[in-house]
Amino acid sequence: MNLHAFFRSARFRVLLCVLALLAGVMLYSLHARPHTDRLTQLMQSAVSPVRKFSAAISGSVNEKLDTYYGAKAYRDENARLRDQIASLNARLIGYDDAQTELEALRDQLAIKEKNSDFLLSTPCKVLMPITNEMTAGFLIDQGEEDGIVLNAPVICSLGLVGVVTELSAHSAAVTTILSPELSVGAVVLETGDSGIVEGDLRYAANGQTGMIYLDENSSVKAGDLIMTAGTTGLFPYGLPIGNVTEVGMEESALAKYAVLAPSADLSALESVTVLLDFEGKGESFGEK
Repeated sequence: MNLHAFFRSARFRVLLCVLALLAGVMLYSLHARPHTDRLTQLMQSAVSPVRKFSAAISGSVNEKLDTYYGAKAYRDENARLRDQIASLNARLIGYDDAQTELEALRDQLAIKEKNSDFLLSTPCKVLMPITNEMTAGFLIDQGEEDGIVLNAPVICSLGLVGVVTELSAHSAAVTTILSPELSVGAVVLETGDSGIVEGDLRYAANGQTGMIYLDENSSVKAGDLIMTAGTTGLFPYGLPIGNVTEVGMEESALAKYAVLAPSADLSALESVTVLLDFEGKGESFGEK
């Protein structure tokens, strides 16, 4: 094909159209760029609120996700700390129980060192006070099946606490020396004067007990020690009961009385011992 025929052919015309189209596109791009920028700006202005809304939603979602995962981590940490505290508390309770048991054993050892003839129960835990009991009565965690018997003296290393007055299989009620229902033969260590220690509700309200039937000429005074006389066989001789805080004359003027502060703090007892047997148990003074 010669050159003249090529310029007249369909192929040339197609090529010419393509070149013209390309040139037109190039010229349009050069002259239409400002319009394109404005169009782009308009489109950006139009989509800006959408973009901001999307960003806000995304931020809120991210914030809520952070809050959720933060709260979950906080809850998990709290649960871990609670478990740790519970474990530590259990260890502390175990430690406190061991300390209480150790103190109870030391208390018993002190009693045995002073009284080799005493047959003692194992340490009895004070469970609870007797409801509405002004005279400090309480329950212990041992009973008849543990070898505890009625009317047995209840003691601690500081002295006489009371007696067992009720029994069940594995618990017992203790009536203390503050109760008017309990009478104990007693003697004044310093003077040798004898009398009866018997609770009185007037004194019990202040954690004290009384001693009656003291000789009118007794020289008993504040500070003197009162202890069991051991004359009835119900209590051994020499258990401390309390110290005199006040002395007065009975209304009859035939005898004196004394107010006593118990040797043991009856409101703070955690453990006591039941005296099951002792030398002279069941023997009255005249039988010795």
